[in-house]
Amino acid sequence: MALSPDNVDRLREIAAQTFAVDPSDIADDASPDTVEGWTSFNHLTLMSAVEGEFGLRFSMGEMSAVKDFPSLCALVERRLSA
Repeated sequence: MALSPDNVDRLREIAAQTFAVDPSDIADDASPDTVEGWTSFNHLTLMSAVEGEFGLRFSMGEMSAVKDFPSLCALVERRLSA
């Protein structure tokens, strides 16, 4: 099951709020290399916000494996379909 467009939009909004950028700045291939506010601290803030929004709990390994927006979407997709 693919992540719904609504859930992708929710993730994009969370990322934009976390990194203090416009949602349009979170491209489908966004990463710390392309989003100025994507620091290691803000990465943890992002993961915590996603946990809260979707009612999930991620392991440290899962959090570390998220390297960009596509891998974040993939993780949420996997966890929601589990």
